[in-house]
Amino acid sequence: HDGSVDVRAFIKFVTEGTAYVRDGHVPKNRRVLKLSKYLKGKAYQFYLTTVADSPFDWRLKQFFTELYNYCFPLTYRLDQQRKLKRCFQNDKPVREHLAELNDLFNTNGLMDEREKAHKLWSSLNKKIQKGLWREKLNPELSSYDEI
Repeated sequence: HDGSVDVRAFIKFVTEGTAYVRDGHVPKNRRVLKLSKYLKGKAYQFYLTTVADSPFDWRLKQFFTELYNYCFPLTYRLDQQRKLKRCFQNDKPVREHLAELNDLFNTNGLMDEREKAHKLWSSLNKKIQKGLWREKLNPELSSYDEI
């Protein structure tokens, strides 16, 4: 990862990096050190200035959180929350809308399943919402996957 403000690249690094060290049975206290060789640019600068003196004290969750905070602007999550509030299906196909929503859910951090289900329902076109009601689904009770 190069530290660019690209949430998809960051999520890819987190997902693939986690799988790499877990699948390789790397001890927990060596995982951050193992992933450091895949860092470049601003991400590597973070590693050098913050982690390199004590890499064995770092765990993945803390490392990824601190790396995110270092590379992304302070207002990034707030900007993403605003985008999520303004995200509606409009004339997009459902699959495209779902992909956009899922990206925004990922960049907004922890959201519970009820919040996700409610946002999905309320962001869909009225015609689709009527179809969901006909299928006996409910925005307050149905899961994200059911919707």
